[in-house]
Amino acid sequence: MKVINLPPDSSGNMSQPPRRRPGRLYTLLGGNGSGKSLFMHEIALLNKGEAYAVSAVTGGMPGRVTGSLTQLITVLSLEEEKVRFNVLKSIWEETFPGNKIDIVKGKAQIRNRSGKDTIGIRNLSRGEKAALYYIASVLLAPENALILVDTPSLFLHPTIVGLLWDRIERARTDCRFVYDTYDANFASSHTRRTAIWIKDYNAADHSWRYQIISDGELPDEIFLQMMGSRRPILFTEGDTSHSIDIRLYSVVFPEFTVKPLGSCDKVIESTRTMQSLKTMHRIESYGLVDRDRRSDQEVEYLRAKHILVPEVAEIENIFLTPGVVTTMAEIRDKNPKKVLKAVRQEVMHKFEDMLESQALQHTRHIMKRDVERKIDARFTCITALELHIKSLIKKLKPRETYDQILAEFKRMSKGGDYDGVLRVFNHKPMFTGSSVAKMLGFSNIDDYVAGVISVLKHGDEQAERLRLEIRKLFT
Repeated sequence: MKVINLPPDSSGNMSQPPRRRPGRLYTLLGGNGSGKSLFMHEIALLNKGEAYAVSAVTGGMPGRVTGSLTQLITVLSLEEEKVRFNVLKSIWEETFPGNKIDIVKGKAQIRNRSGKDTIGIRNLSRGEKAALYYIASVLLAPENALILVDTPSLFLHPTIVGLLWDRIERARTDCRFVYDTYDANFASSHTRRTAIWIKDYNAADHSWRYQIISDGELPDEIFLQMMGSRRPILFTEGDTSHSIDIRLYSVVFPEFTVKPLGSCDKVIESTRTMQSLKTMHRIESYGLVDRDRRSDQEVEYLRAKHILVPEVAEIENIFLTPGVVTTMAEIRDKNPKKVLKAVRQEVMHKFEDMLESQALQHTRHIMKRDVERKIDARFTCITALELHIKSLIKKLKPRETYDQILAEFKRMSKGGDYDGVLRVFNHKPMFTGSSVAKMLGFSNIDDYVAGVISVLKHGDEQAERLRLEIRKLFT
């Protein structure tokens, strides 16, 4: 793999040659004043002859693409550029479903969703112009170029940023990309890119102190530095590398900067801390945790503390809800009623088979919670503590609790309460082994999850419908 020349790290010997690192996709991160723009400029100089910089705003970096958006499109409209124009057309129409771009009498014309009206490039919105500029300029980059992208999310709606750049990168697999961004969502949700954390810049000797992060996990310090956009934060469970949480919630809640923290306890604690310090940073912050086996009272308590809790037991159950299943069925040209009926029958049958074990797990959760509450008291001596513990079995009444929960679960099962079952059924293998992916025409459950997320990345009516169905689970 071709290498990229990076400036020497100022913590080392500055007389050493530039650092050479293999890789194709890089993201420059850092707070305001850390020297990111100068670092990008230095990369352009160290990779002279290969660097090709694009930006939705003007700049003076070496190798910067010249010409207005109209001029770029004019070049791609030439007969000899037909292949590249077709690639632009494909990316544009995938990013903005329902809109079409074609050459009419030698000029590019955009058709809106209705297909009746055509408009010129000059009449596009700023976001549409930015997207079209990015696509055109990258397609016109020389072979094997090092493409330096200044602020890749500028003017773009959060829901299309990831989709747009993923598609552009796939169109130019011969090129390497370096992104200079202040967008924490863009940085944390694109884990396959190597991150370069620019910590600070020393103007006296023109040097930087920086760290290369290859595992996709952004340190809390850099995440907090990047919140200059002042968007509200949404803390979630999971991590950036393996969990569904950030992939799903960053497109369901595009108005938030999503930060995965791992455990639900850390989400709750971090949200509480940010709320208590709100007068200092003035950033709105929320948490989001799975419902798991929490009672209605526990859920209401968390919601009052800025913690979002869905009306399903765990994140996987979101993909089994009627709204998501039927919407995806329509998008995939499947029979919504038939698909939902099959999925529903499968989930209800599995729940019926596991009634006792599920009731036991819920009872265990309640006992654990109540023991922690009841034992957290002041005792004058060890004997008093022993007597208290011995009395807990009568106070907690585990069998009575179990019988009540089991009776409720049997009522849900017998009455066909599908929504209620999804609210209490914690069993990840049920989702993995379900037929929902096959019924919707996906090869496996991972492809189904990716398919839902892909739809949500589009800025069309289907995406908004699907997003609304998921967001309704949090109200």
